[in-house]
Amino acid sequence: MGTVSVESAQPLHASNPHYVEINLENPSQKGLGLKNSGFDGMPLKAGEAYNFSPWTRVKSGGTMPLLVQLRDAKGAVLAETTLSAQTASWQQYRATLTPSAASPDANLVVLATGKGIIDLNMISLFPRKTFHNHPNGLRPNLAQTIAELKPKFVRFPGGGMAHGYSLDNIYDWKRTIGPVEERGDQRNLWGYYQTAGLGYFEYFQFCEDIGAKPLPVVAAGVSCQNSGGTWRIGSVGQQCVPLAHMKTYTQNILDLIEWANGPATSTWGAKRAAAGHPQLFGLEYVGVGNEDKQTPEFRERFKLIYDAVHQKYPNIEAIGTVGPTTHGEDFSQGWAFAG
Repeated sequence: MGTVSVESAQPLHASNPHYVEINLENPSQKGLGLKNSGFDGMPLKAGEAYNFSPWTRVKSGGTMPLLVQLRDAKGAVLAETTLSAQTASWQQYRATLTPSAASPDANLVVLATGKGIIDLNMISLFPRKTFHNHPNGLRPNLAQTIAELKPKFVRFPGGGMAHGYSLDNIYDWKRTIGPVEERGDQRNLWGYYQTAGLGYFEYFQFCEDIGAKPLPVVAAGVSCQNSGGTWRIGSVGQQCVPLAHMKTYTQNILDLIEWANGPATSTWGAKRAAAGHPQLFGLEYVGVGNEDKQTPEFRERFKLIYDAVHQKYPNIEAIGTVGPTTHGEDFSQGWAFAG
């Protein structure tokens, strides 16, 4: 009937290097494709609109029909539509799916039904109703629950996510802005991949929506000391950005501040404006480091970052770290270093 494989030749974007290839040699009424159950099923509401969009590339066959369905856990079709992929270069298509009934654990099914070869990437199913109706926005009930807590600040993207388990895995905010299909995913300390669909633009936008101050956290030039699978402080963990590379690494942090607070005429402020937010985000705080072991290498790199931020942006407060617990060597040394 055909094959489904993961390929990487001429991807949609360098930051998004893999895609699925469907090679359908003998078409049948059922088709061949993909099924996504989300996390323990996708909760759907009857009568609500859901935006569906895939990026496709037809390699042979000229035109490839795609059958798109929302099914409940028993396989009953709740909504469906058909798309016709036609181009030999990457092209995004859009459709709307409206379930006829609610389901707490639905599936998304995408099937190629014609003879030929088609590539699929960045397949998205998104509720049309989001918090404040932002495109690529947040789930309204969860975002509203946080908003009702009236937080004074929101810290993101998460500490362990920020400093990562190796130098190659340190969170790079620049890979989380711009078109979603051009953002890179990242494997985290907890053993699974996160996309950057929720990126820095969305984090800052959410803070603005709920009146909270944004508090982005950047790695202090070191990775997590707990990495390596042992979860023992000092195992194989803390790796350090070479001092010869710290100027470039620190510039990345200065670029973040410019992206948030720079005018639309600045290099990075222009990218914020191009995303639909010409106004400044009004960043006041940057967290540097996350529960890091207080090694001399950490302190040396922290100070390089702190001094560079303070020199260029004296009104930005750099927030440090005093280790992973409220007592012990790292806690004591961290406060002594902060003093």
